[in-house]
Amino acid sequence: MSKDYMDACMNSTRQRILQVIMIKKEATSAEIGAELPDIPRASLYRHIKVLLEAKIISVVKEEFKRGSMEKTYALASQMPFEGTNEEYNNMIQLALMGLQGEFYRYFHGENPDPQRDLLTVGSASLMLTDEEMLEFITAYGQLLQKYLSNKPTEGRKVRKITVVVSPNE
Repeated sequence: MSKDYMDACMNSTRQRILQVIMIKKEATSAEIGAELPDIPRASLYRHIKVLLEAKIISVVKEEFKRGSMEKTYALASQMPFEGTNEEYNNMIQLALMGLQGEFYRYFHGENPDPQRDLLTVGSASLMLTDEEMLEFITAYGQLLQKYLSNKPTEGRKVRKITVVVSPNE
């Protein structure tokens, strides 16, 4: 896993873009923008460019529409998920630092209110076989699928859910 790949994946806006592409299988920047109206168009294009340069997404179709080239994006066919222990460690450290930064900005921003925003943190140590762990991950993925395609509506806020499976020392 390259540093560019890890850096590109650790950004919360790019994670949201990837979620849209994962759900739709293929999407244009206009379709992604329609799903994520809170992201300014210039920022959206910049984040898509980062994902392209890191080879996380690729252009699968190009066609002229209204005098300009419209590109359709999909996940890259070969995403580099296998890495060394050091690469996984770096990826986890980057993710944790990114999360730490998000909490810092939240608590030092305007009007932080953990109760209003339903901020929560929890931890549980479970006794699971490898098979049970895979069942747990599958069930969690199914639960996420139920909500991933929610559209922005009155009262809905972007809420980041982070799960870390770690060794229990």
